Amino acid sequence: MVVVSSVSPRRRFLGWDTVVGGAGLQFLQSALFFQSFGVFVVVWADDLGWSRGATAGGYALVSLLGGLLGPVQGYLLERVGVRRVILVGVVLQSAGLWLLSHVTGLGGFFAALVVAGLGFAAAGYLSTTTAVVAWFVRRRSTALSLMAIGISLAGLVVPLVASAVVEFGWRETLRLAAALVVLAGVPLAVLMRRSPAEYGQLPDGGYVGFPDRRPGGVELRPHDPAADHTLREALRTRAFWLLGVGHGVALLVMSGVSVHLVPHLHDGVGYPLQLAASAVALVTITSAAGQLVGGPLGDRFDKRAIAVAAMLTHAAAVLVLAWGPGWFAVVLFALAHGVAWGVRGPLMGSLRADYFGASHFGSIMGASMLVFMVGQLVGPVLLGGLADLLGDYRLGFSVLAGLAAVASLAFWFATPPPRPQRNGESAAPQAPEAASSATRAPAPDDSTE
Repeated sequence: MVVVSSVSPRRRFLGWDTVVGGAGLQFLQSALFFQSFGVFVVVWADDLGWSRGATAGGYALVSLLGGLLGPVQGYLLERVGVRRVILVGVVLQSAGLWLLSHVTGLGGFFAALVVAGLGFAAAGYLSTTTAVVAWFVRRRSTALSLMAIGISLAGLVVPLVASAVVEFGWRETLRLAAALVVLAGVPLAVLMRRSPAEYGQLPDGGYVGFPDRRPGGVELRPHDPAADHTLREALRTRAFWLLGVGHGVALLVMSGVSVHLVPHLHDGVGYPLQLAASAVALVTITSAAGQLVGGPLGDRFDKRAIAVAAMLTHAAAVLVLAWGPGWFAVVLFALAHGVAWGVRGPLMGSLRADYFGASHFGSIMGASMLVFMVGQLVGPVLLGGLADLLGDYRLGFSVLAGLAAVASLAFWFATPPPRPQRNGESAAPQAPEAASSATRAPAPDDSTE
């Protein structure tokens, strides 16, 4: 039982700081590398003679590093805290981009991406999501959606990156990006905090020892840690693997389109580089709208059904991109693909936190990355290889659409796992809504920021 103090807490709720920090960190990564990578694919082919498959392999290498490091990173997040892990990642990102600006051959290209990839992993999705889920329960999907807006807003910068590459050259653009990562990334990392309990707070704005002061609210209390799955327990559930497969195919589609959208529109269709880059901006603008809608929807309705609808929308949108005529088809693709991305993306972390709890989220999400990062690894290489073989992207995009449609079934059958059994306890089904009730909060840990 929580004893209610007569002294009102003065510290404001710090969870939204974590959302802002995560959004800013994801904005930097996405704007300066992931969504801009297609721009560099074009200029590297012209300047250095590299094939699309080779450069896509570099992108896949970064994804592979993120997946392989996931379990170790999850352990470090729980032991040393998100802030320290992210600060190391910011430094490595900057160093990797600086090295990339000096490469002359593929050997140096891959070496630079190893350094950058370690940084993108340490300061990226797993770290920021682990921080945010600890601060929210009832509004978890909304918080993750708002954080993901950083990725969407990054698309607005892609045309600026393309203009900088055309005006100043790709090497100078990468050096500027390296400087921006440090200047903006370090202050953002300071906002990242691991455990509300360390600040006398509870998820969603409650305070230890104080009732919820919001109209109609109920008192928030720490939950029994036995309700949460450990990594070993999560690995035994069907939901862990089905969520991994569905998420992996979603990333296969997203990464393949992100890397090859600009080359498809520039080389295959014949649009100018800046106009082709504007399609990326349109995708991310519409994804931001999807995030604003998808977060509240995920907090109110069945997240699995929403994920299924989003995957089917991805499939239809990519088919329109492959076979639709003219710029109208590009706009239609961008609208549908962007909204589906915005609605679905934040639900991936929220679903896992609902199913398995927040106490061991870092290690569970880190292990999940070994599964779903396979998709992010395969997508760019598969699409680039098919384009090199066939001369265009149409068949490759059609393959991606088919995979997205089939993968919707993985989300549909990823039903909530039963409560973990310990010391002779009987298993009982755990609905995601029950798992995310207002009384559920992560157990305090001894990690530092």
